[in-house]
Order: sequence, then structure tokens, then C-alpha cells
Amino acid sequence: MQEDRRQVSVLFVDIVDFTTYAERADPEQARGIQQTYFATVRRLVHQYGGVVEKYIGDAVMALFGAPVATDNDALRCVRAGLEIQRNLARQPAGPHPPLGFRVGIATGEALVDLAAARDGGQAFVTGDVVNTASRLQGLAPSGGVVVDESTWSATRHEMEYVDQPPVTLRGRSAVSRIWLALRARPQRELGTAELTPMVDRDHERGMLVSALHRTVTERTSQLVTVFGPAGVGKSRLLRELARHAASLPGPRVSWLVGQCPPFGENVTYAALADIVKSWVGVPEVVDVGALRDRLRQRLGGLSDPHAVRLTEALGPLIGVPGERLTSGETEAAWRRFLLTLAATGPTVLVFEDMHWADQAMLAFVEQLGAAARGVPLLVVATARPELRERHPAWTGTISGAMSISVPPMHDGDIDTLYSLLLGQATLPPAARAPLIEFADGNPLYAQEYARMLMDGGLLDAPAPRLDPAGATEMPRTVQAVIANRLDLLDAPDRAVLQAAAVVGVQFWAAPVAGALGRPVEWVERALDRLQRRDLVYEQSTSTMPGQSEYRFRHVLVRDVCYQRCPAPCRPSSPTGSTCWTRRTARCSRPPRWSAC
Repeated sequence: MQEDRRQVSVLFVDIVDFTTYAERADPEQARGIQQTYFATVRRLVHQYGGVVEKYIGDAVMALFGAPVATDNDALRCVRAGLEIQRNLARQPAGPHPPLGFRVGIATGEALVDLAAARDGGQAFVTGDVVNTASRLQGLAPSGGVVVDESTWSATRHEMEYVDQPPVTLRGRSAVSRIWLALRARPQRELGTAELTPMVDRDHERGMLVSALHRTVTERTSQLVTVFGPAGVGKSRLLRELARHAASLPGPRVSWLVGQCPPFGENVTYAALADIVKSWVGVPEVVDVGALRDRLRQRLGGLSDPHAVRLTEALGPLIGVPGERLTSGETEAAWRRFLLTLAATGPTVLVFEDMHWADQAMLAFVEQLGAAARGVPLLVVATARPELRERHPAWTGTISGAMSISVPPMHDGDIDTLYSLLLGQATLPPAARAPLIEFADGNPLYAQEYARMLMDGGLLDAPAPRLDPAGATEMPRTVQAVIANRLDLLDAPDRAVLQAAAVVGVQFWAAPVAGALGRPVEWVERALDRLQRRDLVYEQSTSTMPGQSEYRFRHVLVRDVCYQRCPAPCRPSSPTGSTCWTRRTARCSRPPRWSAC
């Protein structure tokens, strides 16, 4: 399977009135402008994890969400569009008036040729979302970034927008709402207010609290890694721990957080840079000279004899040029700074999303944990299970290192969570049952389904009823999290899952092998790997004598796999494609795998 149907975000950027400019300018000058413009766009698209699909005259088309989907494709696309505008606005204009640029962004389903999903792949994405992005680009003001409703909906909590007058796009009959992107919301405005009390995490919270108390009372250092899939509640646990740390009597616990981003510029030590910036207190408007003085002042308060050396090492992390040191000298100075900081009082360093970290950052955190002795330092890292696959020996050689695995929540606790989110009397138990199954123990899934019901007004009716065509659609966030897991699989394993999805929620190796044109043994080896990744499992009994019967671990994984299959690979009447019971694996229709 070389093609996928998937949710993507498409970016179009174009030069305003470049034809008029080219008529007045020398050909060499026009070509130079184009080359600089193309290079800038290409660099920034790559920086934010996108792929340049093609150059069309003076327009550039880029894609976010392929070949690997993430849960923030739309956000990365909008951030890239704003960064492109900022960088292009700084380009020298030459003898002619400065050029303007327009950016349009749309999010939606497209057919993607995975074999061609690379820079300059040319026509590897097809769908109406491409036309929409192109037409939005034509509506954008010079210097502006205009997005469609799907992109706005996916990013409105992280980005600031201005609502624009509704428009009718060329070739459309319906009116479309559009928004002008302004800027990313400051991190402090995103807020950490909790929707509900924490449910079913007392054991994991207790382990973290115990580690914190030991660090504070015994002045000992510890390295704790909190593992769990996306949305299971790792960050919520740390917020609860931070509130507990703030309430402790005695010396104040310094709490510093850094995040390992999956994209961006200079990402290798981005989490450490976050920590240093937070400690220094970097203002929004940065004056390099004033910032250097502030860094020196803060370091002087630590009474470190190597403060000057630390200034040179820490400066580049916060945008202050310093003396060029070797990588070994720099990392040693960073570790010395963090250990000196902990020696002044209890300190918690949080490194979030370590599964995105480069090898250099992983090694730095491990070495920090190994070097910390006799200081009250608690280092907490959060990571998805992929970190264990990439780095099986993570923290294994560090004395006292501890790992906490956050499991899925029990159905009863998910039911409690829905009651807290929606209100105890809003939905009867029978109506909550499918929602509990959809959540599959993941509190993020439960929150997204609850939000979808509330945003869709489905709870306002006198007798709320779940509608398979409405309330049971998969929230975009949930779909993106599952899609990311699928894209991290090897291509053969992903193909087996997609073929199995056409068979049904339950499936057998033989029809999957027939669909793929592979031996049954080859499929069975892939299924063994998929079982270890907790995506499928073998059932104790089989309805087909002599053949092992497998089942998707969660029906939503099957749904995403099935939705990604191109239409020619789907049966003409897929198993339960329109019936509610398909999603709970109780569809009465037999599998129709032979139609694929």
C-alpha cells in the first residue's frame, strides 16, 4: 500500500505581484529574489517538520502530516506560515519597493503517495484541501496568514486569530469562514486550569510525592522517568506534583520545566534552554547586553567561582553569544550550573517529551542523573513508550533511577471522568457505555469526546442520544494520536494493520496475507511484532477452525487504519461501515475481506 487517505495541513505561499516586479527588474535580479525566497521557505518548512511538495512559478506548496503524522500538524503548519512571513519581511528589498507575501493554510483529508512524500516529491498529495489552501492564499493580505475553519478549530487554543468576513471560494456554493493568524499565545496564557479532579492516579502520584519528599528531607538526588502513551495523564501528574511542592513547608522548591520539541530550530538542547530561560527570567523584548548582565547577576548569586565560565556556556542557550567552547566543556559547565543551583535549595528539573529528544540530550540527562550526589535534586522526565524502543538501556546504569509506567484507567474511572466532565445526570449509563469503550482508558480521549458532545450541542436536547453519524465521529486529536503511532511503525507492519482493518475488528492471518500477496508466515511474524506494540492481540478461540483469530486492541485503531485505506482497497460494502454496532465489534454482518 503506497497511498494513504489521511488528515493533512497544506500551506501555500506566494509573492504578491511578482509578475509586475519581474517586468521591471533584471532577469538576474528576479532570479536572485526567487532563489532567496525559495531557500527561506524550504528551510523554515523543514524546521517545523513539513515537506515542500512543489514550486509553482513563484508559489510554494508544503505539506504537514506526511509521511509521519503528529498530534500537532496543523499547529506546526500555522507556526511555519507565521515564521515564513517574519523571515521574508526581513529580506533586503534592493532598489525596488519591498515585496509582499501571502500564505494560505487548509486542513483536511487527502490521498498521499507515501513513496513520494519527500521534499520536491511532486504531486504526492491529492484532495480538495489542496485547492482550498491555494484559494485561501489568494485571499490573504500581504504579510498575512489566512486559515480555514478546520485549521482554526485545531489550533485556536494555541494561536491568536482575528475572524475575517465569510467568503465564497471560487468553485464553491457554500460560504466559508476564514481567520487571520496573528501570533502564538504566550505559554503563560495557555493556563493549567484542570477540568476535573484527578481520577485513578493515587498510586503514581504517591510514588512521585515520595520521591520529592526524599529529595527535600534527605537532600538526595533522584532521576525518575514517567512513561505512558499520549494522553494518559503524565503532564497532569506533574502538575499535581508541582502544586504539592508549592505547599511544602520549609525552603521553597525551585520548579523548572523544559520541553523537548519535535520540530523547530536548535532543538537538540531546547529543553535545557527552557530551564535556563525560566531561571534567568528572560523578558519578551530581549536586549542582548541587558540579558548578559542579568545572566551574570543571577549566576553571581550562586557564589560559584566559575561564574564567568558559566556565563559563556549558558549564554547561547538564551540568545547571548559567548566564547566558543568545546562540546565537552559546554556540557560540563551546564551540569555544574544545575548541580550548583540544586545545592542552594531543593530543585526539581522536569524534562517533558523525552521521546522527541536527540541522542545528545538523552545522554546529557543521564549523565546529570549519574553526576548528582549530595544535593537535593529531583530530575523528572516524561516520555512515551517509544523512548524504550529507541533507548532500551535508558537510565539502567544509574543507581537509584526509577521508572513509573502510567497504565490506562479502568472503565469505572473513565465513567467517573465522564460524569465529572458532562454532569452526572446528563447521559444515562446506557448512553455512556460506548463512550467508555471509545476512551479505552485514556483520559485525553474521554475529554475530547466530551468536548465534541458539548461543542456540537448534542447535550442540549431533552433526551440526548448518541448518533453514529454525529456524536461517534472521532475527534481530530484522538485520530492524530493514533495516526502518529501508526506512522512510527515499519511499512510492512503498517500494511498488515491496514489490510486487517478491511477484514474487520476480528481478523485472521490468511485473508490478510491474500490481500497483501504475502505468505501467511510473513503476516504472522508481523502480527507478533504488532502484539508487542499492544495494537492487536490473539484471541483464545477462533471462529475459523485451524486459524488463529486476532483482534484490534482498540476499535479506534481499526477505524483509523480503515479510513486510511484508499477507496479501491475497501470492500464495496465494508463490514458495518454505517452501523453503530461496528464500533463495539457486535456487527452481525460477516467479514467481506474477499472484496479487497
